[in-house]
Amino acid sequence: NRNFVGRMGHAESEVYLASPAVAAASAVVGRIVHPEEVVS
Repeated sequence: NRNFVGRMGHAESEVYLASPAVAAASAVVGRIVHPEEVVS
């Protein structure tokens, strides 16, 4: 349940745990951001 290399089976996979707010904000911006960056 943590962000560590190989968590999803392959050492080069890029998987990050995020809250629903961070996931939504990141989907809008196209990169991982804090939700306040989208609101402001």
